[in-house]
Amino acid sequence: MLSAGEDRSRRAPRSLRSEYEEFIEQRIEEYKDGLPRASILGIGDEAVQELARTEQYTLTEVLLQEQVDAIIRRRLRLPSYRRWRERHLALRAAQVEPTHWGLAPHDPVVLIADVVREQDTFAAVGAADGACALFLAARGAHVLVGDPDLAAIEGLENRAAAEQLSSRITCLVVPLESWTPPQQLDGCVIETAALAGLSAGERAELIRRLKTVTVPGGRHVVMPASGPAGRTPPVSSDALRSLYADWTVARARDPGTGARRTRNMGFLATQPEPPAQPEMRQSETA
Repeated sequence: MLSAGEDRSRRAPRSLRSEYEEFIEQRIEEYKDGLPRASILGIGDEAVQELARTEQYTLTEVLLQEQVDAIIRRRLRLPSYRRWRERHLALRAAQVEPTHWGLAPHDPVVLIADVVREQDTFAAVGAADGACALFLAARGAHVLVGDPDLAAIEGLENRAAAEQLSSRITCLVVPLESWTPPQQLDGCVIETAALAGLSAGERAELIRRLKTVTVPGGRHVVMPASGPAGRTPPVSSDALRSLYADWTVARARDPGTGARRTRNMGFLATQPEPPAQPEMRQSETA
């Protein structure tokens, strides 16, 4: 994590080649995980026979493992780097658009899209449908998702795998009343529905902890609350606004008129940067 005074734009993006290698490795491991032990041993025997037909003089464990992976790669018909790259770039171009995830242009998380830097670290409080976490991951961020609901976490993990974003998403089943992300954050997305099981005091304490681990200039996105039509959601985004009285808060605007929406439309809160230190005069440093 860079300090407040460092330029986050210095972070080097991951290469496409490394993303391709991660994709291939993930697909091979998923295939192995779904096989019974007897089938894996059968692939091992096949690998030994193939190596015996080559001019390899020493059969090592590493060499055998590489040959097993090569056999699985053939079975799965995994794409070459060139074919994968063409598909991957098209997928990534779609993923950076809010509409790919069902997000509207006025949703608070969309407001920070252009300031997300490669390898920024965000927390997502609540998995919800995964749209916010995956949208930020597609923009290059690493997203740590905490949610007490195992089914919601598993659903997000499956969706991340289908979108080839698993390497940028870390999912945890955690009690939100005591959870604190273990690293500094560049920002945070809060799904208000995930806070329904917390008391007002527990919600305030959770927000306080999240603010503490967010770097100066970091942003918190509080998403609109959702619930069954005609029913008031258990927790509205408006109920959390007072917890950011010491931050700069921007509310969502109506996409038609540009006017601020006043009820339960979510908001974006930015932690103030520390005041700049005055430069010392030369006589004071002598």
